[in-house]
Amino acid sequence: MHDTIIRGGTVIDGTGAAGFTADVAIKDGVIVELGKVSGPAREEIDASGAIVTPGFIDVHTHYDGQFLWDERLDPSFTHGVTTAISGNCGVGFAPVHKEHRQALIELMEGVEEIPGVVLDEGLDWNWKSFPDYLDRLAARQYTMDIASHITHAPLRVFVMGERALKHEAATAEDVAEMARLVREAMDAGAIGFSGARLLEHFSSKGEHVPGTFAEDDELLGMARALSDSGHGVFQIIPLGGVGSSMFEHAGRDARRAEHERIERIAEVSGRPLTYSLVQFNADGEDWRMMIELSEGAEARGLPITPQVGARSVGAMTTLDGTHIFVLRKSYHDVAHLPLAERVVALRDPARRAAILSEVSDPALVAADPQLGAFIAMISTRIAGVFPMTLPLDYEPMPEGRLEVLAAQAGVSMEEYLYDHYAAGDGTNVCASHVLNFVGGGLEGSYEMIKRDITASGLADGGAHMRMICDASMPTFMLTFWGRDRKRGPILPVEHLVRKLSLKNAQLYGLTDRGQIAVGKRADINVIDFENLALHMPHIAHDLPKGSPRMLQGASGYLATMVAGVLTRRNDAETGARPGRLIRSGVAPH
Repeated sequence: MHDTIIRGGTVIDGTGAAGFTADVAIKDGVIVELGKVSGPAREEIDASGAIVTPGFIDVHTHYDGQFLWDERLDPSFTHGVTTAISGNCGVGFAPVHKEHRQALIELMEGVEEIPGVVLDEGLDWNWKSFPDYLDRLAARQYTMDIASHITHAPLRVFVMGERALKHEAATAEDVAEMARLVREAMDAGAIGFSGARLLEHFSSKGEHVPGTFAEDDELLGMARALSDSGHGVFQIIPLGGVGSSMFEHAGRDARRAEHERIERIAEVSGRPLTYSLVQFNADGEDWRMMIELSEGAEARGLPITPQVGARSVGAMTTLDGTHIFVLRKSYHDVAHLPLAERVVALRDPARRAAILSEVSDPALVAADPQLGAFIAMISTRIAGVFPMTLPLDYEPMPEGRLEVLAAQAGVSMEEYLYDHYAAGDGTNVCASHVLNFVGGGLEGSYEMIKRDITASGLADGGAHMRMICDASMPTFMLTFWGRDRKRGPILPVEHLVRKLSLKNAQLYGLTDRGQIAVGKRADINVIDFENLALHMPHIAHDLPKGSPRMLQGASGYLATMVAGVLTRRNDAETGARPGRLIRSGVAPH
């Protein structure tokens, strides 16, 4: 008697091979039969006309805090993710001394735009060491399996205190102690080590992240600790810009030198290394150079994997989230109102005229300089904003730009934008496409995803909560790149599924999952591919303290299973929580 049989679907097994029709039999959380299955089962799932894929593995999330207050783990849960890895970009919450807890909140608030009030409420701080933190996660259960890197910033602050926050160079003793703690974390089951050198990352107080300017001997010390552990991945955000904005470029020589640093780390660690790769406006071909360098390193035996996103890097703006009017006094006067009442207030001609005549109020900017800087930045890019409509188009034609629409309507861009936000029930959304959008399209993303060496990542689940919902990336990958793209070629669904599953499983040494095959873990999606769809992003006030975040739904997931347990059925959660902490390199109990 099998537990479950998935009948008659087209199996896209995660290897990249062509799909084939087969039944999938599951018992005790494992795939036990694949083909024509005749035996009985306690439950059957009709997958005729659907595709059956491995569960998706999201290797770049920021659920470090959310793991502690949320078992559902949306938005990733809605999009077929069955394994989520946090502790990326060098920021996290362990290890930590009590006196540095606030500093770590400020780092996460600034770098990943997770509100401090949410973290203050959601974190119980029942840990000190990284093994303590893992034990805290292991005591909980989730809709999916989880894992975490140990991250450089809290590690450096834990060892060096204020010297780390002042970016002083680590002494040999500091490096030795950090390396000891990395090894301790790896022995406890950390999935790897994460660092970052991105000059555009700041705390909510405007300070660079500890570790940004770490010298090579410090990074190599962490690499040796990883080597000593014999498992895990070195994840890093390399130097990309020149420090003033994320849209500038450090230059080819600096980027080539950065790749040489990455190669030294990979050589010393002897472990897989993955780094973030995007397409810069200031140098639209930089990504090609970096991939070619990585391919050359791979040919020499260095397992270096560029990690790429599936679409542009930018921001979604909406009336209940972030927008260019949010710090104007006449808007601020009604910002506290429920959305339905606020929309009515904004349609008042006198208030509309007042808001449109104002600029961001200096006192409001002073109270939230980070938000003020963001508003100033998106205000300079207003011409390139795209009002969004269904069906969603993430590679819109130039005539969909705000600049064009406003001219056609005979109004200013700010007037058009204001009226778009205030129309209907006030939930309209606009998109700004920045990185990965050179030339006004996604051809660079297409080429990056197409390359065999790249991994799919950078979805940032749990981060940038009011401005993006890139955790919907798996659904976008399948619908846009596998079916709907209009302005260029698409990619085989088999290739896309491999990027979302087996490629990432292999990168992180998760040998039990990522493939539909006998003996593999039954982490599985059954997807109505023809009708799979992304919904309009929307703001939900469901974080601790009722704080808002952007979510994006999907339809077409007939079933999602984790270790053979149904967590979603027909786009609705079942309430099951089979997910647990993965301890890399540690035998399961």
